[in-house]
Amino acid sequence: MQQRFAARCGRQAAVYRIVVRGELARPLVGPLEEMALQCEAGECVLTGELVDQAQLRGVLSLLHDLGVEIVSVNPAAEPGT
Repeated sequence: MQQRFAARCGRQAAVYRIVVRGELARPLVGPLEEMALQCEAGECVLTGELVDQAQLRGVLSLLHDLGVEIVSVNPAAEPGT
């Protein structure tokens, strides 16, 4: 769905890898729902496509509002990396 929206807007979605400290549990809500979640060694990695900077800021804001400590945010080469 992200790609279709991006294409309609003339944009290309980018894949981001967001590392957070602690454990996140499914089900995730809002913009986190469609992101892959991998947890190990006290950190969780969220990976998924985000259409633009506004959506990225929305994800980071939601994590902040949930009290989650963000360790890093980086573009990923492809989903699952």
